[in-house]
Amino acid sequence: MKHSYRAVSDDFASQTQAARKVLLIDIGGLGDVIHALPAMWAVRQTYPNAELHCVVCEPWVSLLQMTPWIDRVWPYGGKQKGRRFTQWRQALQLRRQRFDVAISLMGSTRACLIARLSGAPRRLVRKPMEARHRAWRWLATEVMVHPYLQEPMYLQKWHCVRSAGFASAAPQLELRHSEASDQRWLEQEGLMPKRYLHLSPYTSGTHRELPPEQMLQLLCRLHQDFPQQPLVLSCAANLRECEALDALVAALPFRPWRVFRGSLDIPQLTTLIRAAAVHYGGDTGTTHLAWLTGTASVSWFYSGAQLAQWAPRGARHALVFSESPPPDYLRGIVLDDILLQTQVLLDAAQSDVERTSSDPAIASPRLVSFET
Repeated sequence: MKHSYRAVSDDFASQTQAARKVLLIDIGGLGDVIHALPAMWAVRQTYPNAELHCVVCEPWVSLLQMTPWIDRVWPYGGKQKGRRFTQWRQALQLRRQRFDVAISLMGSTRACLIARLSGAPRRLVRKPMEARHRAWRWLATEVMVHPYLQEPMYLQKWHCVRSAGFASAAPQLELRHSEASDQRWLEQEGLMPKRYLHLSPYTSGTHRELPPEQMLQLLCRLHQDFPQQPLVLSCAANLRECEALDALVAALPFRPWRVFRGSLDIPQLTTLIRAAAVHYGGDTGTTHLAWLTGTASVSWFYSGAQLAQWAPRGARHALVFSESPPPDYLRGIVLDDILLQTQVLLDAAQSDVERTSSDPAIASPRLVSFET
């Protein structure tokens, strides 16, 4: 049985212009939230006088410290055991806020349910990609429809809110960070801006990672071919990644300059990546942080259907591909391609070294625009 839904009209934003409280929802991974920021900024520009709240997964709450135009961030605990009571209590707290508008920027039944539980009378959600999901039809009052897979995720989400009439001439956002604070943290850790190479070897699944033996070879080649660029490694604070990083470091014939074994919060990780000469990684949150901060990167991806959505774009971001579907790891990537792209990026960035070592400044807004 086919159930209809109400597609959003381009005057949704003008109809709700008097909204006093607005709830944004994106409970995906770190990359999902990063790619939602331009759409969130468009909503902020449209409701300049409203309180703007946001629900994101608990580990990414600190990311939004860089976006002070979001008034309050609510942590979502996901499917963790023992969290059901906490989630229901939070749903009651959200409902007490008396939101006028709730907007889900991802095609997720759980995100749509949060919008419904918030009690907002106008609930705008994105139509999911999977046809098997149906609950969104009853949980939403209006639906944003935009194709998946054909363009970067940040453009998809930005186009979704544009279809509802949210004012934004280009996908951009305002970030706030303190160069002075960044510099103090880097000095405390003994890190030299734009001198080191940062690698994030692991992702949420091994099918997005280089095989362990190839990652070992890559580190050895980078150490050998770029001796002036010391290596910094980091991983998330989960058991699998920490154990994998321990094994990788133990197998190396040299000691990396710095190893951050799940010890960094999102602002510290952002600073670490922002100050790197080149960042390396697969389809994971750190790669999207490099894209957000404008740090040069070399990323490895499977050249399949998801590539257009998640691969970073721009002259500062080099991509290497695996052509075969990854049953366990990304296989078939040529190390010489990664090394060649590294040299190209380092040569292109040489003129930027002096600029990035300018006098520290107080925390100030910075408008970031993205290529379309």
